[in-house]
Amino acid sequence: MLVAHATLLLLALALAWAAFFRAGVWAADWDVSLLVVGCLAIAYWRLTPRVRRAPVIPGWLRWSMMLLPAYIVLQMVPLPLRLVKALSPSRFVLAKQLEPIGFHLNAAPLSVNPPQTILLLFTILACALTFLLARELTWRFATSPWMTAIPLIALAVIEAIIGLVQVFGLSADHGTGTYTNRNHFAGYLEMLLPFATLYGFVSVREKQHRSGFTAAAALRACALWGVAALLLIATIYSLSRMGFIVSLWALFAIAVLAIVPRLPSRAWRWSTLGVLGIMIVATFIVLPPAQLIERFIELSSTEKLSGNVRLGLWRETLPLISEFHLTGCGLGGYESVFLKYQQVAAGFSIEFAHNDYLQYLAELGPLGFAMLATIIGGIFLQILRGVFRLTDLRRRLLAVSCAGAFIAILLHSIVDFNMYIPANAMTLAWIAGIGSITVHSSRIRVRQPSASETFASV
Repeated sequence: MLVAHATLLLLALALAWAAFFRAGVWAADWDVSLLVVGCLAIAYWRLTPRVRRAPVIPGWLRWSMMLLPAYIVLQMVPLPLRLVKALSPSRFVLAKQLEPIGFHLNAAPLSVNPPQTILLLFTILACALTFLLARELTWRFATSPWMTAIPLIALAVIEAIIGLVQVFGLSADHGTGTYTNRNHFAGYLEMLLPFATLYGFVSVREKQHRSGFTAAAALRACALWGVAALLLIATIYSLSRMGFIVSLWALFAIAVLAIVPRLPSRAWRWSTLGVLGIMIVATFIVLPPAQLIERFIELSSTEKLSGNVRLGLWRETLPLISEFHLTGCGLGGYESVFLKYQQVAAGFSIEFAHNDYLQYLAELGPLGFAMLATIIGGIFLQILRGVFRLTDLRRRLLAVSCAGAFIAILLHSIVDFNMYIPANAMTLAWIAGIGSITVHSSRIRVRQPSASETFASV
């Protein structure tokens, strides 16, 4: 197990480096994490015997994970102009427009910005390796399934403390932690909030089964719920409107997934849903500070509505998608092409559509987007299968936490570009690796509480 513990530690350090150095958005910082993850993956698979490794991933996921990088490589490979014309007429026109200034090309890549495509390809490969390593480690720590989630919670605590120190200690307007953007900071915390919340319940139940409910168990659970409160407060004081809304949705989702399927009747389920809904609405009304309320008022104000350019960006991204309707403009090529359609925020360079779904569709085209959607959607469905099938409490609540994280980031991605932030993408890949193997790791025999222990806990 020494290799597994060392791998977990080094993988956590790679994520910490990315998160604590501006979320990895600067290539020089992110390259360090890329190098560590790559070397770590090679070392792990060389040092770990095949018999100790996790089960082979399903065929549909394996093929999707191989085809997506291959497709992105195809976007970068110079192709004959005749083939470019057949696959992407708009890209062919861009290549021909260089002829008046002396560039007579015989071949061109489908991507309009190949260097940026290469950088994002390495990010996707790093996320794939993180997914596989987290999956392997969760399998290796099958008797302690939360082991691979603990580093994620610890890093989130550090980020939350930094964000709150910025607000209350340095009198900053809002907290961003080590991130450069409040929304991406909130996006990071909201993915880890379900883990901190449910780990407290796991701790209580474990102590109940082993030695009865003790003061130490109560203190440990309270400490973990204090961590969850810390993450939520840091999200609130980031003043990210969507971050706050999504965090509440994530809490509602994990409560529903953890409680409702185990209730005995439909009446109990509906009444519980109603109570949980009322609690979330009350939290939304009571909890936000004045600064966050003011930001919500700005959003609803007709005088300031024009200041929010997101709807304009989404509307102007649609013709870009239509023009590069088959193969996309190339991963990372959005900024290079969007200028042709840009009317909002005139005078500013727009790198992102502030909607991950529209931007990936514009850059990858329908085929590449379908591959990416298959990977993310398929893993999410695997996690949900674990939520409804697992009987062991620890594994089931771990699967619920993973589902809550997915729900949070998928909702937030509607109005932002969290999936293009390396630290957030790597965190999601880590969570995906945990969730995708949790249902399989339940095949390992786990000691169940005896009848006397169960009676004592009641």
